[in-house]
Amino acid sequence: MDARQLDYFLAVVEHGGFTRAADALQLAQPSLSQAIRALERDLGAKLFQRAGRGVVLTSAGEALVAPARRVALDLIAAREAVASVVGLVAGRVDLVVQPAAVDAAGELTARFRLRHPAVTVRLIEPRRPPYLTRDLREGDAQLGLSYLPVAESKGLVVEPLREVEVVVVLPPGAHRPGEPMAVDELAGVPLVVGAPGTAWRELTDGLFTEAGITPTIAVESTFREAITPLITSGGLAALVPAALAPDDAVIRPLSPPVRRTLALLRRPGVLPPAAEAFLHTAKLHLQGREELRDKPPSPSLRPGVPPW
Repeated sequence: MDARQLDYFLAVVEHGGFTRAADALQLAQPSLSQAIRALERDLGAKLFQRAGRGVVLTSAGEALVAPARRVALDLIAAREAVASVVGLVAGRVDLVVQPAAVDAAGELTARFRLRHPAVTVRLIEPRRPPYLTRDLREGDAQLGLSYLPVAESKGLVVEPLREVEVVVVLPPGAHRPGEPMAVDELAGVPLVVGAPGTAWRELTDGLFTEAGITPTIAVESTFREAITPLITSGGLAALVPAALAPDDAVIRPLSPPVRRTLALLRRPGVLPPAAEAFLHTAKLHLQGREELRDKPPSPSLRPGVPPW
């Protein structure tokens, strides 16, 4: 078993079939099939079985996915470590992002790219519950961006970045815009909330539990983009970070005020140079920590412009 075979295996998993995987790898399909058969012989187990025009994982294949992804990330880290020694500009950051934190992810990535224009950043959405934490543990990404709390984060390193205010967002025409509002005033109000397992849902459930109220959930969504039309045209309400509130909705602060922390999460251990530089940039930008401003970036990640 070698790294090339694992790359091919993961390509078939990602694309759901040999033809699409071969196209993505720019490889002849017979060569890909031969490599997978060799991997199966080496492991002594079938990894895929036919399903219509595609393939699905066997139980042995499912068991291989997480270790293969970790190997792929370790190889990226190894290449970046060598690049830092020989002075090359190299690297890639894989960042899994909760839907509520998409705007912050764009903001941080833009800042990072100003400093490190040769580094590739891959922004991905969580694959399945428990959102984000499983993707980090299974090696889909080096970093995860989310508002806290995050389900099943035990054992992960949490790097707080900044606190944000949570507000009540109501449909246009609602009464008393700008006036503080208690959570219990939302009893019986139809809400749009995040899907179970998301940080957005954890926030909503936690606030209603503290208030001793059962929320009236009208829509569950993993899509941040659905918030605006569901509120402005659908007549629903939501509890969201202030930055996500639609411009034409009625916004009311919570009483007492509620704030949540935006954080980067990662597995324990040393990060690859590119991921470490991303974490450094995020802290510098969002925390405004003076002691970070004089710290130079990783030698393998020479900034394309002077520090701001």
